[in-house]
Formats: sequence, structure tokens, C-alpha cells
Amino acid sequence: MLSFFLVFFVLFGFFFVIEESLSQDESTKRHRIVTLSPHLAEIVYASGAGDYVVGVIAGTNYPEEATRHPIVGGFSGIDFEVLISLEPTIVLAWEQGNKAADILKLERLGIRVHILSASNLIDLENQVYDVSRLFGTEKIGDELISALKNKALSFDDGLGNDPQRRVFIKIWDRPIFTIGRDHYINEALRLCGLKNVGEQYPFRAGSISIETMLLSGADSILDLTGAKLIDDMKPNSIRHVDRSSSMRTIEGDSELLMRLGPRFLDGLEALCAQIMTFEDGI
Repeated sequence: MLSFFLVFFVLFGFFFVIEESLSQDESTKRHRIVTLSPHLAEIVYASGAGDYVVGVIAGTNYPEEATRHPIVGGFSGIDFEVLISLEPTIVLAWEQGNKAADILKLERLGIRVHILSASNLIDLENQVYDVSRLFGTEKIGDELISALKNKALSFDDGLGNDPQRRVFIKIWDRPIFTIGRDHYINEALRLCGLKNVGEQYPFRAGSISIETMLLSGADSILDLTGAKLIDDMKPNSIRHVDRSSSMRTIEGDSELLMRLGPRFLDGLEALCAQIMTFEDGI
């Protein structure tokens, strides 16, 4: 009788291990994710669902594991042939960044698309919440959300209540691109005591002339390109160089600040620290 029970438990344990292994394999196959923005890839990995990623958009460079996947498109749009070949079960799209026509085409092809918004700071937490619920990684997602909330609370609210410095945000040089209204970075900059003069412009991001930039009333240029403004000076704008000399340049980490992902608050923290040093030196 004892031998019978020993055999029973050994066999039961054996089949349990097999069943658990099969369950894990099925779970891995259940999701095949393609992300259409670098910040979405970061969120998926940080939320614990990185093992399910099979394709990413050009510019995806973090975490390092994300760079190993096929590229399904870039700034100009989606490479549908590559994307379809990956047989995704779901595509994560960015409402403010991906083309509506591309998203519509994916849906017409029968591909499930989940659209995430990144238009204000609360969307950082919302994106993590959505992704972790989509892929069954709630525990990791909730831990990340808690960490992000604690990080946000560490900012000096006193700085943000009354912005002291007016900045022009430069995100591209040729032509000059800036951030306008309805962009999450405007809200974030107020935490550092900064106000984006571009909030008056009727776009989220767009190009303007050098003259418009120099006459914007900004105290400083927040450079998120790493390029030098002088390289773009045109002959008809040289008369404004003296005016621009009073606009001090603040360097920001564009990779962190232009992606509303898990590392965004790290970039903002570094910027705020730079502003504090900047003000102390005046």
C-alpha cells in the first residue's frame, strides 16, 4: 500500500510539473506585442511584460533587450509587411504620436490595437496601469506606479506654484521645432519653476522661424536637441543675435524628457537640479 501511494505522488508530481510547464509555454505564446513608440516599449518592459515583445518602432533603445527586436517602422509610418510577419496578438499605439491612418489600417487588417494616451503627467501612471492589466503583470505594475508616485512627491511644489523663468523649448534644429500647448512637458516644467512660452502656439509640436523664437519673450532656451542654435542662424536673422545672447541655454536630456515613460521623472529631476544651480549662479 505504501508503495502505491509513493508511486501515485511521484506520478502526480510529475504530471503537475508537465502541466505547469505547458501552462507557462502557453502563457508565453498568448501575447505577442508590438510597440509603436519608444516610451511604450519602456513601459512594457518596466511593467514586467517585456518577454512578450516581438517588434518595436525605430528609435527604441531602452532597455537594451528591446533593441534586439525587428523594427516595424519609423517617423514616416509603419512597415506593414514586417509588422504582419511578426503575427502580433496586440499592437500598442500612441494616440498623440502615431498616424490615425496607420492605426485604422491595422484595425482593418484584423489586428488588435490598444491606444494609449500621453498628454499629461497622470497619463504616465495610467499607461503603466493599462499595460500591466493587459498582460497580467498587475503586481509589478502597481509597484512601479507606487514608485512613480513617490518620485513625483519628491519635487519641490514651491518651485512650481509660480514659475520664475520663461523658456523656449527647442526639440529640433532644421527647421526649429518647439512644443506648443496641450503637451505633458508644460505641466512638468512648472515643477521646476519654468514656463514654456510656446504654450501660446496653436499646436502640440511644430516649426517656427528663428525670428519668432528670438522674439518669444523667453529668458532661456531649453535645448532638447544637443545642437547649437548658431548653426541654424540665417543671414536675415543675424540682426537678432545680440538679442539672443541674453537667452541662456539650459541643456535637457531629450531621451528622458521627450518620452513619457518610466524614466521621465529621472530626467525631470535632473533638470530641476540644474535649474536650482542655474538660479544660484545668477
